[in-house]
Amino acid sequence: MLLALLITAALTWSPASVLRDYLVENYPWPEIQVEDIQPEKDLPETRPAMISTERGPLGQAEFLFTFQDGRSIKVRAKVTARDRVVRTIRPLTRHTLLDRSMLYTTLMDVRKIPRGAVRTVQAVIGKELKRSLRADTVLREGMVKKQPLIRRGDKVTILYQSPFLRITVPGIARTSGSIGEGVEVLNLSSKKLVIGMVRGKGVVDVSSR
Repeated sequence: MLLALLITAALTWSPASVLRDYLVENYPWPEIQVEDIQPEKDLPETRPAMISTERGPLGQAEFLFTFQDGRSIKVRAKVTARDRVVRTIRPLTRHTLLDRSMLYTTLMDVRKIPRGAVRTVQAVIGKELKRSLRADTVLREGMVKKQPLIRRGDKVTILYQSPFLRITVPGIARTSGSIGEGVEVLNLSSKKLVIGMVRGKGVVDVSSR
């Protein structure tokens, strides 16, 4: 360890900074920290022409520094990275419609981020919670759903349109749905059940059916 420090201290360039620049350029994390640089042999005075990841890049990682003169030197380093996640500010109950006052964004070790974690507050504004959450919970995609634009029992307009024809008839929703989702509706003119796509508030498009 002491030898590695002496080697890197004598250089006119910083292996840690160069390695961090490589990681920032090639990986998506907004915060990256590089520590405990340990080259397997003396590093040249010139910066590497190329860096590649041999093992990692997180944790006790290993990289290959390739220099202009053709030499390649393995360099070990401890790499940590953090990425953005969205957390709840306070306890929230099931069916809550989310807004900015309920959420905040923070950085978290990428190795501890749960699968499906929400990365931006904007992505969940107006969505509905599927279950109750404690304060400071990392919000995941599976915890929320789009707020239905059409709810079961709503009066709707059933729309059929083609390049040459547009027909609308009244209907009653038998299922709930958000924009782009399929719903079942009762055609009040024909008394038949049809399935269509939610196109807007109170509008169900059956054109593709």
